[in-house]
Amino acid sequence: MDLTQAERDMLEGREGPARERAMKGLVQLGRAYGAPRMVEIGYAHIHAGMALYLEDVELMEELASIDARMAVPASVNIANADTVNWRATGAPESLARLQRRAAGAHARLGSDCTFTCTPYWAGHWPTWNTHMTSIESTVTIFCNSVLGARSNRDGFFAVYAGMTGRYPLFGYHRDEMRRGTGLFLVDAEPSGPSDFSCLGFHVGAAIGDGVPVVAGFARRPTLDELDALGAGIATSGGASMFIVPGVTPPYADVEAAFGGRDVPAPTRIGRAAIDAVYARYRDAHDAIDIVHLGCPHASWEEMKHYARLLDGRRIAPGIELWITASRNVRNAAAEAGLVARLEAAGAKVISDTCPMSCHFARTVSPDPALGVVPPRLRAVVVDSAKQAKYVRDMIQCPVLLTGAEEAVETACSGRFVPRGAP
Repeated sequence: MDLTQAERDMLEGREGPARERAMKGLVQLGRAYGAPRMVEIGYAHIHAGMALYLEDVELMEELASIDARMAVPASVNIANADTVNWRATGAPESLARLQRRAAGAHARLGSDCTFTCTPYWAGHWPTWNTHMTSIESTVTIFCNSVLGARSNRDGFFAVYAGMTGRYPLFGYHRDEMRRGTGLFLVDAEPSGPSDFSCLGFHVGAAIGDGVPVVAGFARRPTLDELDALGAGIATSGGASMFIVPGVTPPYADVEAAFGGRDVPAPTRIGRAAIDAVYARYRDAHDAIDIVHLGCPHASWEEMKHYARLLDGRRIAPGIELWITASRNVRNAAAEAGLVARLEAAGAKVISDTCPMSCHFARTVSPDPALGVVPPRLRAVVVDSAKQAKYVRDMIQCPVLLTGAEEAVETACSGRFVPRGAP
């Protein structure tokens, strides 16, 4: 790779052992993908240090101990426990205390300890053409597709990129990767993030690791709908970018989205394809334990919507309604009185984590000394195709997917209400 003098200084240890380690890792990554050089990045969304993964928090503490520091603005991905309100989730205190240690490490690293999968709702909003790095698939696809920033799905390399302010030039950092590879025309009229989540899940499974161009909408999707669309695409496939002409910078129309290549024959998507995703996640069940809203972590607009849905209502006995949002959004909602309205109905407003990331997961390897015993859940109701897939895969219990409005009705009535039910 062609490295600048500043990059060679980091690689050869003249900027300290932390940056030396980071640059060595990035050079190896770049060579593996044939990157000719590094690019300077402007933002990093990085690994939290997961309390449910053996010695993972300690890894972040070790980096802080050798004076690793973030070279660019950095936010922190979702964690394994609500570090303030863990009792509301039934998490053991030992898990929450360990997760808090990760927050301490990030304070020393200079990261904004957001503990969220939607840092853009917490104020991290990289602009068009900003090279960046992200550990989280939903963050990657939202920033590429809605904001026009440039990112791959980076795993732990996001930490190294944040420490150096550099990333190898390959993948979605290159213009030629940011062009459509398949065209999808939406004949249906999806409404709300849940429908867009299912639409995305259908598109992601069809496109694989390509770049879908999704057109034909009767109106411009909202930011929450675009967020859900990307989360669905990234969950069922390997895509890290979609293009909605007129939304995704700089693509004004379908022809521009394909960058001068021939526009392929479209795949048409009707209502039946969206409904099939809802049906895919409607497992047989005896009873419902948890209804969950907020995957990806809820925005301010979604918190207002949930409060309106729950005003004057009560959650049914024996059911918990979890609403997950970043602590930044939760604090703003609390100041506006929204959290009080949600809690008056019996909902739990949870930050830092979510059902698939908390102590419910059965696919992790925590230190036995933490005393983490995942509960046996009879069923979880969700309004997101992403959460539906991972609840089934990671919590390994029955899952039922529906719309946000129907999920609230489920929580209040105690019986499952499918999407579109009268």
